[in-house]
Amino acid sequence: MQSGFEQNRRYFPRVKVRAHATLSAGDGKQWPVHILDLSFNGALAALIHEHDLAAGENVTLRIEPEESREAPIRMQGRLCHQRGHFLGIECRATGIDNKTHLRELLKRNQRQQSLAERSYSSLLADYDRDSD
Repeated sequence: MQSGFEQNRRYFPRVKVRAHATLSAGDGKQWPVHILDLSFNGALAALIHEHDLAAGENVTLRIEPEESREAPIRMQGRLCHQRGHFLGIECRATGIDNKTHLRELLKRNQRQQSLAERSYSSLLADYDRDSD
């Protein structure tokens, strides 16, 4: 049986994020990916195109901005694991500007996630009251 520490060893919490990005390998190959969740030191991405990536390979992730006036966020790291179309990437933002943009993106999405959870809890509470 795994302890709570072994089940979740992440230092930074993951935030659900829906964003388009480009994943680049060290040999220059690139693929469009969809970011599913993100933290300060990693990402879960979906890649549906054929690829030859392997665990341990160095990669660069370029997250496209939600709005055209924002700069893309560049993260460098390595591919940790792959399950079907899902890629676990250990990566960190490079440079102060990328780190700042990443922090803003995570805060914005964390707020939205929190509001959605509160709305859902409120709906459930209303449903329970109406059912009585």
